[in-house]
Amino acid sequence: MPLKTWILDKMNRVSELFVREDLPPRAEPRRPGAALPSAGSEPRRDAAPPALPGEHLGAYAPLIDAIRDELERFVAAHVRLHLAIAEHDRFLLTSIGIEADEGGEPLELLRRFTREFRPEQIRRFLMRELVAGLPNAGAIDLSQFSGLKLPAPGQPADEEEDGDEYAELLKALGAPAGADASAYRVSLVGRWTEGVPPPPEARGASPAAAATVGATPLAGARVEADLHDAHGERRVALPPVLPGRRLVVGKDAGCDLVVEGTYTSRRHCEIWLEGGVWRVMDTGSTNGIRVESAAGVRRGGGREGAAGAAPQAIEFLPGERIVLSALAQGEARDYPWFALRPPPPAAPATPLAAVATPATPITPVVMPAPAASPWSVTLLSAGGERTLALDAAALPASVGRSRSRTLVVDRAHESVSGHHLDIVALDEAGAELLVHGTNGVTLDGVAHPPGARLRWPPGRTLQLGRPGPQEPPCLLRLMHRGDTPR
Repeated sequence: MPLKTWILDKMNRVSELFVREDLPPRAEPRRPGAALPSAGSEPRRDAAPPALPGEHLGAYAPLIDAIRDELERFVAAHVRLHLAIAEHDRFLLTSIGIEADEGGEPLELLRRFTREFRPEQIRRFLMRELVAGLPNAGAIDLSQFSGLKLPAPGQPADEEEDGDEYAELLKALGAPAGADASAYRVSLVGRWTEGVPPPPEARGASPAAAATVGATPLAGARVEADLHDAHGERRVALPPVLPGRRLVVGKDAGCDLVVEGTYTSRRHCEIWLEGGVWRVMDTGSTNGIRVESAAGVRRGGGREGAAGAAPQAIEFLPGERIVLSALAQGEARDYPWFALRPPPPAAPATPLAAVATPATPITPVVMPAPAASPWSVTLLSAGGERTLALDAAALPASVGRSRSRTLVVDRAHESVSGHHLDIVALDEAGAELLVHGTNGVTLDGVAHPPGARLRWPPGRTLQLGRPGPQEPPCLLRLMHRGDTPR
């Protein structure tokens, strides 16, 4: 739980001497195994959503109940206050910390819950069943939610990085410690992000006044990135791009892009947009950074930097991979990486037609049809055959089992990763590939592992992954107009 939230709550309810009338009373913690309120019971005074029916939650009902109680308390005691000052902000909920006493049934149920359900499934459940019914639900952002966070095995539940500061504050405020008798102790991990205010015309300004406000290219635009770390691969949304604003990447909960990796620093690097060019710079991390692209690898910070030398910014393009290590190679859970997604192409502006007088006939203008791309890639998989036209201006094109890929592979191919490869460049000699999948690719009988870059000549067939006895092969064929497959 953020320290500011905790202090506000304690100050509002210290020693039960007074209670703010504008805040709902905090719900008493439910005992493990206690029955949930029935659908026909009297609604709570804070108009919160009714309790979930217990029959479909089973043994997990007390756990879900504890999470709902903390969400309700957080919305009532903190979200409303924050939005009164910064109405467009959003709270980016990155994870939910859960603690339970060692050696008991609640802890075993908690561990079983995290093994049974993936973070994406938990995120959808929270949004649909818990967050959607809360007041100001639109201010809670679950786009970067990474799941439930359990204490490390063997770590006492009351040992946090902040030491005994909570205990000292409890003593100073005169509130009794350990009053929560719930089987689970829940804390929300996240941060507030700056929202984009509405345009001047939406705030009541006249069209003429709104037109005088200079527009900064890409200012306020939302940027998405493909992130691979200890929580797997996912697409995340970054805060709006603002002039001069640097976005911090690291494992600290206060970073703009929270990344979980074994060798990731708390504030590992910064990225920003300057003069239409993206830049990244190491911020004193232990292992530094590197940018991988078709042109080669650029490194910065960590052991690569000279002693006493000022860190240098590295320019990069959307689609190029930024690895949170200058030298070391390994899996994403140890050395995470991310790549900004290219912005969607802007819709072409429609020219205003000149107003013609009756004496001036209008000559229709016939626009030439855009030339068809000479390149295409054909996918041969369990789901059938699909062909995708490739455009050099729209690269990189991604291939994998994830539904967010440019060319989606059928789920029957278990050896193919969610993000298996990228087609990063095209020229007369063929295509340039960057392999991401764990099982690599095979071209002309030669296996290429993850991280490899290779040339793909036209007409050649590429095999994705390493199919087992019961798995059909997944093939890709690059074709240029007039070529025949080989």
